[in-house]
Parts: sequence; C-alpha cells; structure tokens
Amino acid sequence: MFYAVLRFLARPLCYFLFWPIRRGVENVPAVGPGIFAMNHLGTGESFLLMVLVRPQITYPAKKELFSRATWLHRLGAWILTNLHQVPLDRAGGSTSADALGSVYDVLAAGGFVGIFPEGHRSPDGRLYKGRTGVARLALTSGAPVIPVGCFRTRFTRGWLPFPWLYRPELRFGAPLHFPEATRQAFLTAPTREAAGEVLRETTDAVMAAIAAITGQEMVDEYSYRAGR
Repeated sequence: MFYAVLRFLARPLCYFLFWPIRRGVENVPAVGPGIFAMNHLGTGESFLLMVLVRPQITYPAKKELFSRATWLHRLGAWILTNLHQVPLDRAGGSTSADALGSVYDVLAAGGFVGIFPEGHRSPDGRLYKGRTGVARLALTSGAPVIPVGCFRTRFTRGWLPFPWLYRPELRFGAPLHFPEATRQAFLTAPTREAAGEVLRETTDAVMAAIAAITGQEMVDEYSYRAGR
C-alpha cells in the first residue's frame, strides 16, 4: 500500500517537474517475473523506473542502508522496507550470491526486480563491466531480462534551490530470454569456474544489449575501480 500511495503521489509530480520521456514501453511485460537491468549514471534511475512503469519494482539496496543506528537511518530503512527493497551485501562473489535469496523470492512470486549490473555509478558516462549477479538471477529463476537505457538521470543543481532532472529518459529494449541450454549449463556446471564462464557470457550479453540502446562506449573494467 505504501508503495502504491507513494507512486500515486510521485508520478504526476515527476511529470510536472522533470518532463520524463519513455520509449519502448511495449517491451515491458504485462506479467512477471522480470528483471530490469539498467545502466547507472545517477541517482534518478530507481525513482524514474518506479513511477514510469506499471509493475511494482524491488531493488536490492546495499545492506548498510538497513543497518545504521541513527534515527534518520532507521527512518530510511523503514521507508526502503515498505518500498519492498531488500538488503544486499555488495562484497561480491559467494557473499553477494547468498544474499540474493530474498530477490529470488520476489521473482518466484512473479514479481519484478530492478538491478544495476555495473554496481556503482559510472564515473565518466561510459558503460562499465557488469557484475554477474544479473546473470545469476536470470539463469536461476528463468526470468527474462529487460535491458533499460537511462539518459540524463544524474541530479544536478542549477538556479533552482533543489536537485533537478531535465527531460530524463528511459528506453526499454526487447526482453532477453536465455536458452534453456544456457540455464542448464549453469545449473549443472561441474565446477565453480565452469559456472563462472556461463555467468560472465550471460552478463556480457546483457551489457551489450544495454549498450545497443544507449550507444555508450563499453569498458572492460569495473566502475568502482575506475572511480578510485
């Protein structure tokens, strides 16, 4: 209910203030499960996806947002929880994989998940190497991946007294349905290395689909390393 009320209030405000653009909405499935995989330029993408598509979206949010002790952080954690966001350990590897359990539950129930495969915002506007969590979700659940290209989603400060987005845009690509043979190759992989190869190949396919929408230069490096 909290999610629905917030979206009801935020949607007209978003259109009035920012004049957002949607393209390719015919590619958004009417029913789930589905995984929205987006490039990450700013802090506006999560908000825009929430208000510009009909399905309710669950995001894996970094676990630190749920665990800090001040009253302000507790309020933030309450809001995130009521927006159906789930904590994720971003340490990578098996730690992050184990933490995806609650996200699998959303997909198993026919819901939609939003994820940023880059993990961190791009420091220079290029598209960085994707982490394999998006592939793990897709191949384990069987859910299609909807690639989303985000444009002008970085909040800026100009002459107005609050952060601003001007004509942000979301472009939705055709859903990616990975072959059953690929899924079985991952699920029955004899070694961690073999499973990792399938995950990397699948993740690279998702990133290529996003790049085809955005036209961004692809970088074979993780964004958190490039931002150091």
